[in-house]
Amino acid sequence: MQISRPSAIGAGMLFTGAGIAHFAKPDFFEAIVPDWFPDAALANRASGAAELAFGIGMLHPRTRKLSALGLFALTIGVFPANVDMAVNHVEPQLVEGRFSRSVDTATGPANWIRLPLQLPLLWWLWKEYRAASAQTR
Repeated sequence: MQISRPSAIGAGMLFTGAGIAHFAKPDFFEAIVPDWFPDAALANRASGAAELAFGIGMLHPRTRKLSALGLFALTIGVFPANVDMAVNHVEPQLVEGRFSRSVDTATGPANWIRLPLQLPLLWWLWKEYRAASAQTR
């Protein structure tokens, strides 16, 4: 019997929660999809579904290796959206109970701070992938 790593469970819970958020508040996530992407709703549903599936997959040792690799790739895949948010000063703005895309030159540092924080997240997922690989040998 393989033992679940607490850090793998934590990653699974983090991404599962994020995936749920994509469906619970889709307008927030659609508001931060870059303008150049053709379908914000599709981007939200696809990334939310991937976070849910791979996040849940992190919770079981048999699916952890594939899930960690999937989340690693997903994190790289959404990085251009994070860059877009920082460069274009994008903030989701709540208007009449719904979030919409707002481009504001007075954006705070959060969009820029998010960029280097992707590195420890990638490192964490890669570590989980390597640990799961070692368990399946």
